[in-house]
Amino acid sequence: MKASVRAVALLGLTQILGYGTLFYAVVLTAPRIAETFGWSKATGLGGFSLGLLVAGLASPRVGGLIEVHGGRKVMVIGSLVAATGLAAMSLVNGLASYFAVWALLGLAMSMTLYDSAFATLGSLFGAAARTRITALTLIAGFASTLAWPATLWLVENHGWRTTYLVFAGAMLLLAVPAHLLLPRAGGVAASRDAGHGGPDGADVAPPRVEPSARTRRRIFALLALSFSCNAFLFIGLSAHLLAALIALGLPAATAVAVGTLIGPSQVGARVVELVFARRTHPLGVALVSAGLIPLAFAVLVFAGVEPVPAAVFAVVYGGSNGLVTIVRGTLPLALFGAQGYARLLGRIARPVLIVGAAAPFAIGAVIDAGGPAAGLALAFVAGCLSFSALAGIALVLRAERRSETASTG
Repeated sequence: MKASVRAVALLGLTQILGYGTLFYAVVLTAPRIAETFGWSKATGLGGFSLGLLVAGLASPRVGGLIEVHGGRKVMVIGSLVAATGLAAMSLVNGLASYFAVWALLGLAMSMTLYDSAFATLGSLFGAAARTRITALTLIAGFASTLAWPATLWLVENHGWRTTYLVFAGAMLLLAVPAHLLLPRAGGVAASRDAGHGGPDGADVAPPRVEPSARTRRRIFALLALSFSCNAFLFIGLSAHLLAALIALGLPAATAVAVGTLIGPSQVGARVVELVFARRTHPLGVALVSAGLIPLAFAVLVFAGVEPVPAAVFAVVYGGSNGLVTIVRGTLPLALFGAQGYARLLGRIARPVLIVGAAAPFAIGAVIDAGGPAAGLALAFVAGCLSFSALAGIALVLRAERRSETASTG
């Protein structure tokens, strides 16, 4: 089996396990835990926000470790930390232990989820990692589809403590061996830092401008801003979108049906990117993905919160989210190259995850103060800022090219 196929298949499995147990399951388990101890739902979800905060703070250090030691070792340790934290969750006996466990799980997130997986692919395949990243997101896109029914069945039939023990067993028995079987960084890509195809003769990296140090700092700041605004939008709305649509007049059953369109739309957009846009510069894909957000909100504004417009919104919104996930891995690689890629992803992940941790509370507070339309408006503003930051990168690169042309002319 080719190294690239093996790496993508193994990471696909571990991303489904990681996102399923550490990310998606909390929607179903946190309310049960809060009910057990008499907490508010906000307190239950607060543990998850703490986990995202810890993940953000730890990400730069984790990226540096992947840069030095490769993703295989880091992700093995991360999955062991995840298994320990998930097992510990089954034993929590109060608020202090609950938040302590989430802090540990946050560390596991920083070592096992997309940023680490993308960095691992970058360290293995260098500039040729783009199609591997897209393929990985295609597989991992089914995490919520698999995790929510499985979690619901476990919680309803065995309780949340047993559910977390099962999760811990899955991480220990499946994720740890899968990460151990990943290719070793030193033996895969001899030309990983070159702008040529990888060992499998796959895609060729797009032409890349070599900007000045000052320009690189500007691009990094704009990229972090764009990705952070996207995190605010998508993580915030994941907690409030269905409730907001219901409050705006959509029947509950219809709102749930609309919500089910988001996942398939994410996967569909990733298929389109893989098949039709693999030769398009990732900045172009990023601009399209960010530009879809204002379009999605425009449908609700001009057509109203009715079943068909809401379904169109969900499809466009889901497609944007699907592309954004790919862009988080491919755009930094295209803009900055493979050298230092893992460390760079860790630096970008810090503000992204910290902003994401605050998003549910911020949008929830705006909804409480001004109603669901105000919360959606805040998400819309975040989407517009994300697009503007990406447009800023395009302008900076254009100015850099003009400057290079003038200096060589």
